[in-house]
Amino acid sequence: MESSTHPRRRLDSALHAYLGLMCITTCCFALEYAPQPMYNTISATYGTGRGLTGLVVGVYMLSLSISPLFVGLLLNSMGIRRGILTAGFLLGLTGIGIWYADSFHTLMAVRTVQALLAPVVLTAVMTAISSLFRHLDLSRALAGYVTVNLLGSLTGRFGGGVGAEFFGWKETLVFFCALFFLTLPAIWRLPDIRRPEGRKASRPRLHDYLTILRQPGVPSLVLAEACFLCVFAAVGNLLPFRMAELGKGDSNSLVGLMYAGYAVGLLAGLIVTPLKRLFKTSARVLVFGALVYLVSALSLASSSLGVVFAGIWGMAFGQFVVHAMSPGLVNSLATHAGQVDRAMVNGLYLSCFYLGGLLGTYLPGLVYEHFGWTVTYICLQTLLCFTFGLVWRLAVKMPDLH
Repeated sequence: MESSTHPRRRLDSALHAYLGLMCITTCCFALEYAPQPMYNTISATYGTGRGLTGLVVGVYMLSLSISPLFVGLLLNSMGIRRGILTAGFLLGLTGIGIWYADSFHTLMAVRTVQALLAPVVLTAVMTAISSLFRHLDLSRALAGYVTVNLLGSLTGRFGGGVGAEFFGWKETLVFFCALFFLTLPAIWRLPDIRRPEGRKASRPRLHDYLTILRQPGVPSLVLAEACFLCVFAAVGNLLPFRMAELGKGDSNSLVGLMYAGYAVGLLAGLIVTPLKRLFKTSARVLVFGALVYLVSALSLASSSLGVVFAGIWGMAFGQFVVHAMSPGLVNSLATHAGQVDRAMVNGLYLSCFYLGGLLGTYLPGLVYEHFGWTVTYICLQTLLCFTFGLVWRLAVKMPDLH
């Protein structure tokens, strides 16, 4: 009787811990993207331009593209549970700095601190999931993480726009900081994972990352993810300014509503398994998601907000179909390297992924300022064509990708 109930207890314990991990992940992404619909208001408050204002979110991308490579070492030394609790508590305290930010430089200093703490939480969450579910359904657990990623970013963008409209932009950002304090009790039940899968802590070496990248399929998949996020981040970052150009950027709540199309990504994350049954292989699902993304992005050429709004739904669906599958696939493919530290695998994945996001939050803004929306759109669509070709080539070379 004891042996039959033990697996059930282990599953229940993993699910309870998983719920806490998903809550704090939602808070991280909500806080990251909450300022985006407020760009016009922040720009007017501090007298900053489009490119400089975009750094309010861009600083997160910069940190997330670098720090995950080294966070694994920190987590191996202090433990996953302690890392999340410490970083989460400090993220909650940063609300004080937001409230007293009387200049753009102060605001950016606080956002930089937040950007340094967020990768600790996110890398720890992915590593904890990889450990808790390594003998269960890891792919589905990581797909759930990606779905919560979307839920948090959607909550931040929509809630940030509406909150700024009715309560003020500072008050809204402080609220998102305070939410971390509510999630910390759920982390107490998380097992204190120090060395994933019993491995000794080791310092990250370039050779280890190159070993991971040499695994068939990993470079193409990681590059495709980075390129897709580059375009997605560019559209999300430039949307408030594009709306202002079209005479519709005065309302923070309207700008926030334009991000509602991201909600379809929740559906994308939930139907990945049925899509696999329909298309037979993961490779075909990746091609399907990339194609939907590419076609939907054509709407960005329109000057009609209605058309752009509809197109964002399709882009979000394609983006998150690919994104819901990629972490699990990268983890699976990387295991062929032998005893690879999962913290390093997930750290490398996050770094490459957010490097694409960093480039998307900064470079397209420069193009937009100097050459206008048409040239910016052509650049983004060209990148999407290249990425679709990358995914197609991966599907042809690895048709049985799983």
